[in-house]
Amino acid sequence: MNKKMIIYTGIGLFIAGGMAATPRPPEKPDWKNLKIIPKNTDEEQMERIMHLYTRQLGVTCSYCHPDTKPGIIPVEVDFVTDELPEKGIARKMMIMTDKLNKKYFGYKNDYSFASYKNSPITCNTCHRGLTKPNNIKLF
Repeated sequence: MNKKMIIYTGIGLFIAGGMAATPRPPEKPDWKNLKIIPKNTDEEQMERIMHLYTRQLGVTCSYCHPDTKPGIIPVEVDFVTDELPEKGIARKMMIMTDKLNKKYFGYKNDYSFASYKNSPITCNTCHRGLTKPNNIKLF
């Protein structure tokens, strides 16, 4: 009887330890003020898309997203506010590239990283790492 009890207790502890060590699935982010990118975008996708934007425009996050207001500690980037006009311009450019891709290439951007990466027209098509596209004519 004692031997069985020790074995059952050991198995129970093993199962409980395994359950405790299993990470919980990450919670979906509660995005605020998303107007173009779908709200069901996960954190990794959002990070990748925004990283692409910064590379294609040669900027950092703070180009479109200002720091939090003075007196708020710690100072962080405020991703929610529409304070900077560049964020509104970026949204208009996203809509423009979506329309161009759909009209001329039959391509629908669903804003997954793979979709955006394979999009025929992206920010980089015109910007080439500059905040304002160059006026040089190629043809």
